[in-house]
Amino acid sequence: MLRKESRKPNFEYFKLMLQKKPTPRPVLFDFIIGDEKVKLLVGENNYKTETEFDRVVTNIKAFDSGGYDYAPIIVRGMEFKRNTHEEGHVETKSLNEGAMILDRNSFNNYSWPSSENADFSIIKKAGHYLSKNAKFVVFSHDGILENTIGIVGFDNLCYMLYDEPDLVADIFNEVGKRIEQYYNKCLEYDEVGAILCNDDWGFNSQTMLPPDVLRKYVFPWYKKIVAKAHEMGKYAILHSCGYYYDIIDDVINDMKFDGRQSYEDKIVPVEKAYDELHPRLAVIGGMDVDFLARATSEEVYQRCKNIIKKTSKSGGYALGSGNSVPDYIPNENYLAMLKAALEA
Repeated sequence: MLRKESRKPNFEYFKLMLQKKPTPRPVLFDFIIGDEKVKLLVGENNYKTETEFDRVVTNIKAFDSGGYDYAPIIVRGMEFKRNTHEEGHVETKSLNEGAMILDRNSFNNYSWPSSENADFSIIKKAGHYLSKNAKFVVFSHDGILENTIGIVGFDNLCYMLYDEPDLVADIFNEVGKRIEQYYNKCLEYDEVGAILCNDDWGFNSQTMLPPDVLRKYVFPWYKKIVAKAHEMGKYAILHSCGYYYDIIDDVINDMKFDGRQSYEDKIVPVEKAYDELHPRLAVIGGMDVDFLARATSEEVYQRCKNIIKKTSKSGGYALGSGNSVPDYIPNENYLAMLKAALEA
């Protein structure tokens, strides 16, 4: 266990962060941590992933050990089928791969996922392994835009927006209502304290689709999802990569997300993002993944300490990676980030 026994998980602190308020101690947040990092946190002998339940429980123990106030969880079974031919691990993939819906006929023949294929009870079963005051943060297998691009293809979708707008509307409707249903079912469980809507909307210098297109097809669904979370007394975090200046007011004022994660130094360094967004939005993570991979552990530690100091009095910040913690990040750098929060 990396965290001190006295620093037990407490989701109330996480809630304070999402309320844009100061917390009694620094709060940590990471979306996904790699398998080797999980082993680092739980120990080789406690690393069990033979079944999906084993994997979930191991992940809970890793986040507990790392000093997080929650554990992320996904419920499998509602994935959108794609036409994949990949074998093994690939470092990059095309946004045009996997297309299965190319026209009205293929749309009519597509096999849409059903909530009946997902065992949501895993949330309650796995909840028994959470620390007393910890909660789950639920995420999905990609979001509304990502899944639509996944089953249509990016280039195809761009053409389709002009050639067959009615078909585009129907596709987004089928994807959106299933993502909404997924989150609504997860929100029924007391073990869930927040949802993470993970859906990339931007490239480095612009949104992936024009803002007006996102406002028409994507954002209304998230507005409903976030409203449901708030109705249930829970919180909603947006995990979305890329440029966001043209849509940030939508994120805050229309969809009403409580916090946002995913920041890159080459787009907006997290320190600048905090200055610009606080207190309208909780700023989450932001230690750029490239920085975490290339910097020394001392540089990581100092930058983390600096942002903790910068944000401690005004609140609304959680320390963590800019996106996730892949295994190519040196262990000592990941531990340096955790240490900056755990020793405070």
